[in-house]
Amino acid sequence: MAGLLAVALALGWQGLVIRYTFAGNWTAWFCTGGNLRQPPLAVAEKIYVFPASRGYDSQFYHYVAHDPMFHRGLDRYIDAPRLRYRRILVPGLAFLLAAGQDDAIDTALIVVSLLLVFAGAYWLARYAGKFGRNPMLGALFLLSPAMLVSLDRLTVDLALTALCVGFALYVQEHRRRAVYLVLLLAPLARETGLLLTAAYCMALLLERRFKYAALFATSAIPALAWYIFVQGHTAPYGSEGWFTLIPFAGIVDRMTHPVTYPFIPIVKWLAEILDECALAGAMLAFLFSFRRTMGFPRALIFAAMFITLSAVTLGQLFWSDVFAFGRVFSPLFVLIALQSFATRSWVTLLPVVLVDPRIGLALAYKLYQVAIAVGR
Repeated sequence: MAGLLAVALALGWQGLVIRYTFAGNWTAWFCTGGNLRQPPLAVAEKIYVFPASRGYDSQFYHYVAHDPMFHRGLDRYIDAPRLRYRRILVPGLAFLLAAGQDDAIDTALIVVSLLLVFAGAYWLARYAGKFGRNPMLGALFLLSPAMLVSLDRLTVDLALTALCVGFALYVQEHRRRAVYLVLLLAPLARETGLLLTAAYCMALLLERRFKYAALFATSAIPALAWYIFVQGHTAPYGSEGWFTLIPFAGIVDRMTHPVTYPFIPIVKWLAEILDECALAGAMLAFLFSFRRTMGFPRALIFAAMFITLSAVTLGQLFWSDVFAFGRVFSPLFVLIALQSFATRSWVTLLPVVLVDPRIGLALAYKLYQVAIAVGR
């Protein structure tokens, strides 16, 4: 029921926005930018194009779904093919669901996204029930930053965030086969999924279960094999401005040099304040990730720690947009929030509480557009 409620709310929101702001064209969810070159496929499908815009990452995963094996040359229309193609899980599932038929892939991408919403809420509901809480709390998966971003643009980070909840559930239930399956899929959703594998193997090593550690390390083989395949079909991509040699210098620099928005004064002021709150939420999550929590398995604590360590060298460019760091670090925010079920303390929900409002501000603008369209 929690999963179905989450899907109904997500689909209802998206349907409302698409109906009244994009003339019912669901391909607007792919955020295709008019300033970029589109393949003939986009023209044939009558893809909604945002004029005078570079679009968003979603447009590239849409192309990957149409050409997952590099047979059609769509990688030429992708900003960083090596990066995008490594994250094959969502576009790959859409391709399989559509049986490779072009006219069904757009719908399949939306269906896969909604299935991930269901999975995340379902796993969260079971996790809540395990600690004696109302399973309908699983619908709160909608409030994970990656989920909120996905309501506005179809990003693949939703997949890793949902899988992270499943990982936490199955680790708590000691269901090793289910954990292994999650670890197979997570690195194919996003490279940081490998951190879950590292965390679980680290926990097994500390328990001196060396054979199990070696066994679960093999869950990374399919992803690594896919990465090698992608490596052989793509060129390197630039990463200037994404990294810094000084730990956490990127986020500190971003906090001390806020973005100036071209909005009306009250909205500009609110956006800047909420930006700072979101950055503070990320810093708080980094701090919480090193805290030992009773009743929280080592594997989950290691996962949170490893995700935090992956943020150490990220530069200011990465932190410039809450839609970027909010969705990328959603697995960390979720892992920290899950501690509240074991501790009965709501303090670990603070990172999500601080990050969500800035994303919500953008969603509120969409709601304003809907209200204007309905008023006409």
